[in-house]
Amino acid sequence: MSTNIQTARRIIPQRAEVLRDVQEIVAEHLGMQMERVRESDALIEDLGCDSLDIVEISMELEEHFDISIPDEFDEQMRTIGHVTDGVLRLVQASRSP
Repeated sequence: MSTNIQTARRIIPQRAEVLRDVQEIVAEHLGMQMERVRESDALIEDLGCDSLDIVEISMELEEHFDISIPDEFDEQMRTIGHVTDGVLRLVQASRSP
C-alpha cells in the first residue's frame, strides 16, 4: 500500500516542488537568480515580462511538466503563485486516472 502512495507522489508533485520549478524556469528565462523570483511577484509588473516572455515561459512549463497549457492560461498568469497553482491543476488533471 505504501508503495502506491510513494508512486503517486512521484507522479503528482507537491506544490512546493512545482513552485520551485516555476521559479527556476522563470528566473532562467529572465536571466536572473532564482532567489529573486518570489511567489507574490507579478510577471508583468514586478518581473518585467512582456507577452512574448509569457508565451515562451508557458512553452517551457509545458515541456518541463509534460502538460498542455490552454491559451487562456496565459491570460490568467498574473503572479508566480497563480502560475504554480495553474500548473499544479493541469498536472493533476493530466495524471489522474
